[in-house]
Amino acid sequence: MTRDHTFNEDHRFGSARWAEEHDLRKAGLFEGRGLPLGFFGRKAIHLEGDAPLLTIGGAGSGKLRDLLGNVAINAKGQPMLWLDPRGEIFSICQHTYAPAGEYAYGWNPMKIADLPSHSCNPLDILTLSSPRLHADSKFICEGIIPLSGSSNGQYFELRAREWLDTILKAIVEWLGSVSFPVLWRTINLIEGNPQGWADMLEHMLASRFEDVRRVGAEMLTKQQESQKEFGSILGEIYAHLSFLSDPALLASLEGSDFSLAALSDPTVTTSVFMNVPAEYLKLWSPLIRTFVTITMLYKSRALDAPRITMIVDEAGQLGRFEALLSAFTYGRGFGVRTWALFQDTGQIARNFDFSAVQSFMGSAQVRQFFGVRDYETARLISAMLGSETLSYDGFEYQQAAKREKWQAAKQALFGNDPLAQSYDLGHYTKSAEHRSKQARQLLNDDEVLRLSEDQQVLFISGKNLDPILGNKAPYYSQRENAGRYLPNPYHPPPDKVRIATRFGSKWARVINEPVPAKWAHFPQHQSGRALSVEGYPL
Repeated sequence: MTRDHTFNEDHRFGSARWAEEHDLRKAGLFEGRGLPLGFFGRKAIHLEGDAPLLTIGGAGSGKLRDLLGNVAINAKGQPMLWLDPRGEIFSICQHTYAPAGEYAYGWNPMKIADLPSHSCNPLDILTLSSPRLHADSKFICEGIIPLSGSSNGQYFELRAREWLDTILKAIVEWLGSVSFPVLWRTINLIEGNPQGWADMLEHMLASRFEDVRRVGAEMLTKQQESQKEFGSILGEIYAHLSFLSDPALLASLEGSDFSLAALSDPTVTTSVFMNVPAEYLKLWSPLIRTFVTITMLYKSRALDAPRITMIVDEAGQLGRFEALLSAFTYGRGFGVRTWALFQDTGQIARNFDFSAVQSFMGSAQVRQFFGVRDYETARLISAMLGSETLSYDGFEYQQAAKREKWQAAKQALFGNDPLAQSYDLGHYTKSAEHRSKQARQLLNDDEVLRLSEDQQVLFISGKNLDPILGNKAPYYSQRENAGRYLPNPYHPPPDKVRIATRFGSKWARVINEPVPAKWAHFPQHQSGRALSVEGYPL
């Protein structure tokens, strides 16, 4: 009790402080296990765990260069789903998977960056034999058609969800399976092929599923008697599936080079890269949300399979993404570790609402900030860091006390009441040495905005750690990464890479050669060629 009282007295304005090196060592962050998060001085920080991670990094702050590049190069031995806009991450690390005995698939509809392009039907989880057909279908439709939050539009959005849900189940019942191309062709029947749509309605009205029969009857009635309402609901479906009009995209969803179930296969470690052109992120967001949703559904059925890490870069471009928030709040319970990267907290608030900022923050074990560009995020970080108590010499106060001390000493020697003057002398002696205290934010808002490009702020829960003022560095500046990365296709030259050496750096050629026979069956080498760095053979 006395200790607490003394501590509170000494830190009356707050006890915030930065974690020191011995704190991080005690927490096991220097042991090299888990995902790399950056550096503390020259020591690499790694975190092993199963809880979500949240990164807020402004545009151009080096998320790939200083963070995700290191993760892609070094984090092997675990299944991973990557949202990899522009294909930069897969480009630099594609040659590291086969030597580790791991498969890597690239869902790359636009064939960007000369990367592998594998087809996938994410809706293959919907089968007639599955006892979870109804629940899975509804969950998928929630991701495809998110609620806008508008009271005027909610009715039409909810009806569109149910119509889409029942159409999916009707197709599964009729054909035995469903894919996005089949769904798109079915939706186009409604106004483009009356006879084909009549056949579909006939199947729905004869369905074994009560809700499919009911919705089929509703659609028939509304199409005939309430065409305006019918058009409004159908318009919602069109709006959220319009991206499927692209033939190249449909082709990538038609085949079955891989299934998202591969991420939950305990016999082989698999990574999947969603290589989406950055300019299409918003347009294709319903599809990207579906990939994440299906990955979670498959993993929830394979609890004994290794934990999946989902890394969602540019998460702010995906709109309202309920499955992402669900992955943060309870995904760890069935073996999914989610890492979402936003540019600022405003993206979260705009896509969900302001309370969602707290939901993401509260569920994440790691809250990582760097390259902050906006005041609201800076203010939040400053508040999270808290206040420290600073002691300082109050010059004017101490000088006045010294003058009074001198007068008291003089009066004690020559005055009429030496005892009283001795008391005053003691009082002013202490006052002359007294240090004043004041509150000070560990970092003020403007200081957060002015952090250097190689600095970051880390909050890590569950380790009894104070906030960390850490560092970050490009993956290509680290000697231990030499040979483990290929050129970034958007940063020439494409035929050589600069690698760090003991005495600086040097250029090394990229070798393009036939893939070794032992790795020819790996999907990432479907072209029959393999890339490597000169001096670092596969």
